Amino acid sequence: MGVRNDETIFCTGYSRLPDGMAAKNLYGVMGVGFEIDPESDKIVNASCTFVTNMCNDFIKSILVGHDLKNGVDLPIQKFERRYFGLGKKAIVSAIRDAYNQFEIYKSMTYAEAASE
Repeated sequence: MGVRNDETIFCTGYSRLPDGMAAKNLYGVMGVGFEIDPESDKIVNASCTFVTNMCNDFIKSILVGHDLKNGVDLPIQKFERRYFGLGKKAIVSAIRDAYNQFEIYKSMTYAEAASE
């Protein structure tokens, strides 16, 4: 049985973009979002502030299905091996930031469970 949308959580991460990227003119920063099933810790959907849908779909193809119990090193390695464009470091930083937000969420839920 798949996860219902009203049960997922959304974690975002941001970083500064280099000059010369169209996304910088539109958004100012790179944003990456993970929609996560909190039961399995798997990314069920992802988005980013790339200008084109193709770029957004590319990031999604790398992130969706990844189990965050394993951190984000593997999808970052896949991304770095396959992406050749401006803003690579900014995108990696935004992915790491979104993962850090997920870690904060997990630590809060563990603390709540321990206090009950």
